Amino acid sequence: MSYTKKAVKGFSIVFIVNVIAAFLGYLIRIALARNLTVAEYGLFFAVFTLINFVALFHNLGLGQALVKFIPEFLVKKRYADIKNSITIALAGRCITIIILAVLLATFSGFLAEKYFKTPLAVPVILLFIFILFFENLRSLLRYIYQSFQKMIGFAIIYLVENIAILVLLLVFFIFIKKNIFSAVYAHLATYILVTLLFTIPIFKFFNFSKYRLSIKKDLIKKILKFGVLVVLIGVGAKIIIYTDTLILTYFRNLEEVGIYNAVVPTVMMILFFTTSVSSVILPLISELWTKKRKDYLASGLKVLEKYTFAVVFPVILAVFAFSRLVLSLMFGAEYAAGDVTMQVLLIGILFMAMFSIYSTVFSGIGRPGISTKILLQGALINFVLNLLIIPKLGMLGAAITSLITYFYVFLISVFKLRKIIKVTLPWLNWGKTTLAGFFMLFLILLLKKIIFMNVYLEAVLVAVIAGIVYLCLIFTLKVADLKELKEFLRHVF
Repeated sequence: MSYTKKAVKGFSIVFIVNVIAAFLGYLIRIALARNLTVAEYGLFFAVFTLINFVALFHNLGLGQALVKFIPEFLVKKRYADIKNSITIALAGRCITIIILAVLLATFSGFLAEKYFKTPLAVPVILLFIFILFFENLRSLLRYIYQSFQKMIGFAIIYLVENIAILVLLLVFFIFIKKNIFSAVYAHLATYILVTLLFTIPIFKFFNFSKYRLSIKKDLIKKILKFGVLVVLIGVGAKIIIYTDTLILTYFRNLEEVGIYNAVVPTVMMILFFTTSVSSVILPLISELWTKKRKDYLASGLKVLEKYTFAVVFPVILAVFAFSRLVLSLMFGAEYAAGDVTMQVLLIGILFMAMFSIYSTVFSGIGRPGISTKILLQGALINFVLNLLIIPKLGMLGAAITSLITYFYVFLISVFKLRKIIKVTLPWLNWGKTTLAGFFMLFLILLLKKIIFMNVYLEAVLVAVIAGIVYLCLIFTLKVADLKELKEFLRHVF
């Protein structure tokens, strides 16, 4: 089996587990929304977002550094340095968490009064400090599993975590009380349980007691230097995600924050397709680039652009048409007020889907710094526009800002990529796909007016009919070609 096929197999296993876990994560949000008031749901994710935002730099990229250096130490049989590296990562994370915890506890009253505008935020913040501590340990465990290439364990941690949270949420809501503290305690109990459960196997595949602890300055510098760089790479994307909620919390009410945090994860589910594609094509891109096969890379990218657009666009249009129903069905009638916000964000997610493909190409050719710079620029634009628009338009303003930001990162990534690889955007195929998609949307709107039955059955029936028509159109217009698709999949798998 070639390196590419092995890599694809490994990535595919992890991806499948992650998709299941992510779906459970979405169910967790639904469980929270269905059992908390909109304001409590908004407060939960407002505190969650704030703590994750201020914690962006707290781990110093030490976990990612382990993934880089432990495999090297294994090859060179420098087992003592493996123990030293893990100790450095653990100590570094604990120190930064303690500092962050002291700051959050000290200013919890101020934040509750001036930022969250509710005294209920104080105990929630204090409990989230403990969640952050154990979540950090769990995160480090995942990196250790990944470092030793225990990919099943690496993936299962996330899955077990979400199963436990969902089960405990249901137990607490049914048998104790439906309030925000039940939600927080369910998360805290899960992180403690998962940390204990997955720490034990580590001692089975690495004997810590066998090697003497000897921390050297050179090793600390080496790990920190790499870790900080990795942190900077991931900051741009996270800032774009977090600033919407942070600024929305300050200028608007918690109910609006809650609705927005129902809209965003629903829209982001659409990115699962591009996430799966990215997982599979990364090793292939790396291999083609190493072999200097730019021609194959360019032609493969053209196929990816065409089919990514063809798959994502109709899904976006279908959710667009049923946005109010989707929010009501998943989260409750109170969340249906986010339908227009959702529709705006859906347009933006199309550009983000394409950017995720281009970002994978940059990583595959060994230039992830390009994506980092683009995302940091996007984060700055997002922050400034949020400050200008959210005070007046609220969550709709946040969605408009995200749309502009996503379009910007898409546009710049295309510009940068064309300087490296001679690619031309498939405008003709995109045009045909757009035509087929809008016909599908028109058909959905028409069928909704002439079909009268149970609202959920109606939505399914209309979506199926419109979907079949769309598929027929893209094959009739020769956007999709079975022979071309089979050839591409043969090269990948």
